[in-house]
Amino acid sequence: MRKGFTLAEVLITLGIIGVVAAMTLPSLINDYRDKEILTKVRKTYSDVSNAVNRARTSDGNINDNSVLFNPNNNSVDTAKKFMKYFNGTKLCTNTKNQCKKYYYDIKYSRFYTAGTNTGASWSQILPAIILHNGVVLYIVQNNNPDCYAEETFNTVDENGRPILDADGNNVPKTAINKVCGYVFFDVNGPKKPNIFGYDAFYIQITKDKVEPGIQTYQGRESLKNILSGNDNFIFSDYTIGAEK
Repeated sequence: MRKGFTLAEVLITLGIIGVVAAMTLPSLINDYRDKEILTKVRKTYSDVSNAVNRARTSDGNINDNSVLFNPNNNSVDTAKKFMKYFNGTKLCTNTKNQCKKYYYDIKYSRFYTAGTNTGASWSQILPAIILHNGVVLYIVQNNNPDCYAEETFNTVDENGRPILDADGNNVPKTAINKVCGYVFFDVNGPKKPNIFGYDAFYIQITKDKVEPGIQTYQGRESLKNILSGNDNFIFSDYTIGAEK
């Protein structure tokens, strides 16, 4: 007598397989996406650092990053110079036509409010370099002479809210700014989630350093963690505009 499975047994087995697949596939897909993002973050940071190094080496001044981020130039000028060190690039300098999709909100890595920018960073005014692998670089050129300035600003708490004195006045603070320029980047381009600390970060360039940008709400801790070899991101999920 030939033995086999009944139709009911086959359907039950297929149902079990379907349930297991439904439970495990999303996790596998997320793990794969995370690994892809991690790889692109590390590569983009390396590519930007190498571009700055090549620029100063080719100019003969190996100790001065302001060769590329020249304070006498504007952000568009610097972006055009920067493009020479990447293959297959496109430059966008406005929000119109084909470039429109590269200008979108990037959510902060944790709740933060900066004026009207509560929970998001707007990049509409920055020249954008679109790389062949879909990474978008946004270039910011500082115009402080010799990449140096003493700046006074009002102190804020970790969420960007003003810190006031006993009389309710702002508390000013003076700091030294030695940054020649910044490179914001989104390894996903317009694709979601567009959030600092996951697919978006920024790099600051001084005369002698290329390093993660200083602001924690724009992914500093997450980027430092990734560059140190760890495979996890540091950011929180929150509703834009919600108080926390």
